[in-house]
Amino acid sequence: AERLAENPKGNEPVIARLRELYGGPSLPTDSIDAARRMLDGLKDRLQKRGVAFSVEEFDMSSAPAINAARHRLESLLSDDEEIVYAHMQKEKWEEISDYMTLIMRRGGHKQYDDDTEISVPKDEVSAYLEWIVWRAFLAMNTLENKPYEIRRFKVDQDFLPVGTAPGNGPDMIAEYDSCKVVIEVTMSDSSRQEAMEGEPVRRHVYDVLHGGSKPVYGLFVANKVNTNTAETFRLGTWYANDDERVRLNIVPLTLKQFQEYFVSVFRGGCHRNGEIVT
Repeated sequence: AERLAENPKGNEPVIARLRELYGGPSLPTDSIDAARRMLDGLKDRLQKRGVAFSVEEFDMSSAPAINAARHRLESLLSDDEEIVYAHMQKEKWEEISDYMTLIMRRGGHKQYDDDTEISVPKDEVSAYLEWIVWRAFLAMNTLENKPYEIRRFKVDQDFLPVGTAPGNGPDMIAEYDSCKVVIEVTMSDSSRQEAMEGEPVRRHVYDVLHGGSKPVYGLFVANKVNTNTAETFRLGTWYANDDERVRLNIVPLTLKQFQEYFVSVFRGGCHRNGEIVT
């Protein structure tokens, strides 16, 4: 940003600015020297954090190659920052519970003091539901996979949700030493909940079960669980392509029930052992 500010465009001829708009503006990192400075800065930050890295595979004789190496290091730095964020969640369990309450109300905000407030936008409740269940699992601190490996939805640089998880897969997969938990969430609570969620949730649980050696359990969290949905998961039946009957273990919980379990784990002082499977 500082480099761009040092190069004002106001004095350039209009035709030059027009050509730049059509051809794409240049960036400071298009220069080898500037690209090297940014790369060196990232190396210093990663070294201070104790994160291992290597850029030997990149040809450092051109700006595009240097920038490619920089993007690699930026990804490593982002992953490390998310690991630090995950470790902080056990100290944020009360805030996580408060977010759940706001989601159950389908949006709103809570003021802690003059400088601290949390909020859930009404039109982003579904994304925040996935995000807060993810944070709850991070807080319980017993996971084997990395925080960015659990979620399938994207987060911004402040680790806030920027959308819901894409289709054709579960919202999250939490891995423990002895099992995996496929996590699916929804804000749907109408009579069509079973039609929308019954087949995809069972299919996703089966796909994870079929592709691994660990036992797999499904966790379905909704603001309200429709009785037909609960019955579908109680039966827990899935037929593979060869018509083999497979028994699935899927537990449906309301967000309120999940919140009560989550809070009890921390009030009982056993968050280090708090697993959803017991």
